[in-house]
Amino acid sequence: MTFPAAEYEQRRANVRASMAEGQLDALVVTAPEDVYYLSGLNNQGHFVFTALVLDAGTDHATLVAREMEAPTAAVQSACPFVGYRDGDDPADVLADVLRPLGLGGRRIGHQPASLSFPVAVWQVLDRRLGSPAWVDCGGMLSDARAVRTDREIELLRHAGTLSDVGMRAGIEAASGTCSGGEIVGAMEQAMLSAGSDYPAFVPLVRPVDRIRQEHVAWTPDPITSDDTLFFELSAASARYHAPLGRTVRPRGRESGRAGELARTGIDAIVAGLVPGRTAEQVYREWAAAIEAGLSRRYERHHCGYLVGIGFPPSWMAGRVDSLRPGNEMTLRPGMTFHVQSWVLDEGIGTHATSDTALVTTDGAELLTTTPRGPTRPG
Repeated sequence: MTFPAAEYEQRRANVRASMAEGQLDALVVTAPEDVYYLSGLNNQGHFVFTALVLDAGTDHATLVAREMEAPTAAVQSACPFVGYRDGDDPADVLADVLRPLGLGGRRIGHQPASLSFPVAVWQVLDRRLGSPAWVDCGGMLSDARAVRTDREIELLRHAGTLSDVGMRAGIEAASGTCSGGEIVGAMEQAMLSAGSDYPAFVPLVRPVDRIRQEHVAWTPDPITSDDTLFFELSAASARYHAPLGRTVRPRGRESGRAGELARTGIDAIVAGLVPGRTAEQVYREWAAAIEAGLSRRYERHHCGYLVGIGFPPSWMAGRVDSLRPGNEMTLRPGMTFHVQSWVLDEGIGTHATSDTALVTTDGAELLTTTPRGPTRPG
């Protein structure tokens, strides 16, 4: 197991305390990040239905997954395992696990926003259990793992170091005329060779004139020696991610006013990551720093988000708890954020930079340390 058994037991006890407050009889956990957080199951088998069932009345927790995952679960988790065969309906197997808990007409927590809880499974399960009251527990589970333990922070620091390794390799590979695939290949080889897990999201490499295509990985078009590039990546250590983004300009070309302003903005975010403050307050201070440089109003959807455990297709754990307007989430020591300062302006140009930052009792600690003004090889 990634962590001692006692740590998983404490995590499940914390969740059961929240279940008691919400008067829940059971909880069906389906998001891969939460299944891993509470049980230790770390594999790529989440492309089919997988769940962890918690009973509010006991310390009982059962993994339900495809039968062939039993050997993996036996090594990674102390939770009892119930498997279903390929010809079985997983909803029938899950109902058989829940029924002995006496759930007729009772309250069951679930994650309706989870990409890993298909409607077809839920419909059969609801019918088999006699349509109990279903309670959305997505926020409760996200909150349970929002603050990292010391062991988790060690993994995040390691992930940050590995992300820096990948970024350095990508910058070195961006020489002359090349392809995005060559750069991404160098990034991933360097990170994996240095000890990274497979990342939950592939590295992103593109010229800054395509920066608004935010989730395009890379394109087949040749990259020329004159292109200013944007890189974003994350390594992973035991599924814990520390994303990192940099604008990489050709040698001899200055980052200009946009670069200066983006760096001023990220300094404002890092300075604002103080326990007791809200996510919205941090966003407002970042926006104010950018607006002071532009002498006009400037808005983006956010300037960062909580990050930690990640499984494909995202290192954000499926729920975007971001530094944005209207988010009153209170910052606490042990939270980690992918902080982002993007300046996209027709007048002064384009520059984006990002890091992973840990909220501490004294402020923020950067877990990624790649210099913020990198240049491509000559």
